Amino acid sequence: MIFRTLSLLRSLQGAHHTAQDARARIQQACDYRWLKGQLAHGMIGAREARLNDGTPAVSVVLPFVATPERRRGGRWPEDPAEREDCFVEGTHACRAAGAPGYRTLESLSQGLAQGGMAILKDAARFQYLIEREALRLTWRRLESLAPDLAGQLGRHLTTRDSERHGLFLLEIRLPAAASDVALNGDWLDRCLDRYRRILPKPAG
Repeated sequence: MIFRTLSLLRSLQGAHHTAQDARARIQQACDYRWLKGQLAHGMIGAREARLNDGTPAVSVVLPFVATPERRRGGRWPEDPAEREDCFVEGTHACRAAGAPGYRTLESLSQGLAQGGMAILKDAARFQYLIEREALRLTWRRLESLAPDLAGQLGRHLTTRDSERHGLFLLEIRLPAAASDVALNGDWLDRCLDRYRRILPKPAG
């Protein structure tokens, strides 16, 4: 199964990759699918954000109770004021928010569930988010939340755990207009694929 996965990835990309390369792509695809699954619990953050290349964007915020287990996903300061000044970006942001990690060769076989082409497509979508610095995780006390965001959080503000531990807010900046947002996985695919297609191809 593992060798079939590696062979499939090699043939699809037309190059010879090590097991580490293949594992990285599987991890990116898994992270992307985790984001898709969490998107339905998100809310609109800044309606006029930008990606690092200047592309107009809207931010979607995913809230998570900052349990001690999740806080161990990063070196968060003990002092709450200092902790609010910190952030985690990219793949590390997903991991700190609770995304599962796949670190063994056996985990490569999970990628065959939807086929090798689906692995590469989801990995490319996640890579786009990484390259655009579109993922950032911050920690917030409930009293520090912006009023409009606090109003959307609803039930997350009423739990004893969120009052005790605070919230992790995973922000995803996406190249879309606020009027075009639909918090589901199909929309996320369409949104990223549309903007990835219009990017200029690398020289050479």
